[in-house]
Amino acid sequence: MPTLVTRIVLAGTEGEVSPARRAVVDQVRAWGVPLDDETADTIRLVASELITNGVVHGEGPVTVVLYHRPGSLVIEVLDGNPGAPTLRCAQAEDESGRGVALVDFLAVRSGWEPVGRGKRVWAQLVIPKPAPAVRAAVLRQFFAIRPIPDAGTVPEPLALAVT
Repeated sequence: MPTLVTRIVLAGTEGEVSPARRAVVDQVRAWGVPLDDETADTIRLVASELITNGVVHGEGPVTVVLYHRPGSLVIEVLDGNPGAPTLRCAQAEDESGRGVALVDFLAVRSGWEPVGRGKRVWAQLVIPKPAPAVRAAVLRQFFAIRPIPDAGTVPEPLALAVT
């Protein structure tokens, strides 16, 4: 299966972090990946940390790129600051400084590299393999919540129209 790729370009403002992390999870779901709450939360948290670091410590626009292959998601963030991400030892009362450690803990692999005048920071996550698109669509329809017909009514016959 080919690698699926999506790019999200941000101006680099803090107000874009929340919509961007939602867009990441929405895109993974749009690829047909069945996400339970725990996996969606992990994706959301890793995306949020990478994007926030790019916005807060980077310079200029921030680009989020998602790479999906069955069972794997790579989230990468490109920003205009060539400086390496720093692993800090946050104290209990600190409100920041845990992002790099969280990403390292949740990802199977992560890293960074200089790119042009900035850097690329990435994390690879293990995710469920998607069902084939047709099968997923059929399963969504099959398991959709439907009202239970009254006992006195006769169900409508199933009709298939081919055009």
